[in-house]
Amino acid sequence: MSSSELPADFPSDSLALTVKPKHYDIATTEQAMRRANGRLFSIAEILRHNGFPAHVADEQGRTEAGNEELTMQALRLHVPSPVQAAMGLCLLELRKGILRVAVSDRVDDADFLHISNSLAQAKYKVDKVEVESWDRAALLRLMREQSEMAGDRLIRTFAALSRDPDNAMMIEEAVHDILAEALQSRTSDIHLSLHDDNARCWIRYRVDGDLVYKHLLPHRVMAPIVTRIKTDAKMDAADRQRPQDGRLVFEWQGRMIDVRCAALPVSPSGEKLTLRLLDRENLRSFDELFLHAPSVGERLRKAIHGHTKDGGLIVVSGPTGSGKSTTLYGIIQEIDRASRAVYSVEAPVEYDMPLVDQTSVSDNSVNSIADIIRALMRHDPDVIIVGEMRDSDTVEAALRATESGHTVITTVHSVDALHTLDRIDGFLTAAYRTSGLYILGHALIASLSQRLVKTVCPACHTKDTALSIYGSLARCGDIGVDPFASLSLAAQTGCDLCNHSGYLGRTLALEAMFPPEDQSSRRAITEMMISNVTTSIVDVPGTFYMPRRQSLVDLITRNAIDAHMGAAMLIEETATSTGRGG
Repeated sequence: MSSSELPADFPSDSLALTVKPKHYDIATTEQAMRRANGRLFSIAEILRHNGFPAHVADEQGRTEAGNEELTMQALRLHVPSPVQAAMGLCLLELRKGILRVAVSDRVDDADFLHISNSLAQAKYKVDKVEVESWDRAALLRLMREQSEMAGDRLIRTFAALSRDPDNAMMIEEAVHDILAEALQSRTSDIHLSLHDDNARCWIRYRVDGDLVYKHLLPHRVMAPIVTRIKTDAKMDAADRQRPQDGRLVFEWQGRMIDVRCAALPVSPSGEKLTLRLLDRENLRSFDELFLHAPSVGERLRKAIHGHTKDGGLIVVSGPTGSGKSTTLYGIIQEIDRASRAVYSVEAPVEYDMPLVDQTSVSDNSVNSIADIIRALMRHDPDVIIVGEMRDSDTVEAALRATESGHTVITTVHSVDALHTLDRIDGFLTAAYRTSGLYILGHALIASLSQRLVKTVCPACHTKDTALSIYGSLARCGDIGVDPFASLSLAAQTGCDLCNHSGYLGRTLALEAMFPPEDQSSRRAITEMMISNVTTSIVDVPGTFYMPRRQSLVDLITRNAIDAHMGAAMLIEETATSTGRGG
């Protein structure tokens, strides 16, 4: 719901408020919950209590949505999803008499006539049909998402549980539909909050990097759901005083989904449950990962398929949630695991990988990651995967493994490809620093740094020329785009497919650095690291460096990301590069 479409019963003291749709939805949901418990709060009071910004808007700025417009969800009421699927198409929207339709193959005119007649019977007129050609896989995914109705079942299940919270069958069904709805909406993590205050018992989904407040439940409904999940994950359901970890398996659409669970006590007497959904279908192949960075992919492939026992270090860096693990698993898939002994040590193991001996390390494990790496030296490894280097012992053990002639592939938290080297340096103890940097300088194969950037929704995005978007030829030149190129813009109100966000999915913004292979250059790089001047490494002859700016410009020109967002990220990247002396 947009701020210009406030309902008739919107509280009088808030009629002039303009709020973000997601903030308004949260406030109205909380208002209903509090009203059910006999407490009356206005929307404005709830907005202020939650700290959501709101400001006075011009009353004349309000407009009513035209009754001739139909969203994707509304179109399904008149042309059901099975009928659309049988025709091999998906209806996107009807706006001002123009019906937008996504297809992958040619569609018979008789199908369009049938659709127009169905809409005409409902008093909606179709003046023109705009056909958009979609990739077949993308269209099938869209059809599947539109046919799934787990969310509708979930609302009914919550209502039934509210009347009978001890119904074990309903609790099981609620857990099933929460997971199904989350997977259907491309959720990576589910957050469940259990508090004595009903207005704080939210179920939230992280979709494309953003948290979405999805369901607000009474305590009497949330409590048995949390207990059931903890029980299924082999955790102590009665213990709410200490952190716990667990795991469960969920079957969805014919495949098994691993669900990693973590419980945490929160003040004053509540509990937080976070579920990480690990769907192997979301793993991307090596070719997919580096499709638009072929020079990076080819150099990495050459290093992976090089001679065994030469040793080397490949580091993937980025902030939390930037897809490092996905890239790590994509690289693993490229390794010839039939002829090489590949081991991994992770905290914990996320995806089960065929032909890889995986060791999981937790906080309660007797052995640390460094202990396992050292133990692996006695098991004839060719490649060692280290889930993350996060302490001095792990870094030292990983470097010593490369010195012994093993290929080590790992991740680390850092802001860019060059800062990764400083980050590793920061882990080294004073006694080991010179030796460690010498090994790093001679063993480093590649330093990759990545971010995940939201991609525009293919169903509702708009396009305009770069000159119109950026306002001047000089600005287009600074960004590096053709002034007359057609660029994508995310729709402010979005559509049903993207949950009215304007964005659908995320893509990789990559930075990569490959040092030269000759020994004299390696010695020079080692001296630079010892002297803390890693920014000069890109100037060493033979070094291959692809800045993130290049990747962002490519994403803008390929219409993968919003032009304004891309420009803002370029400004941020330029500031970061200037700050580090690049």
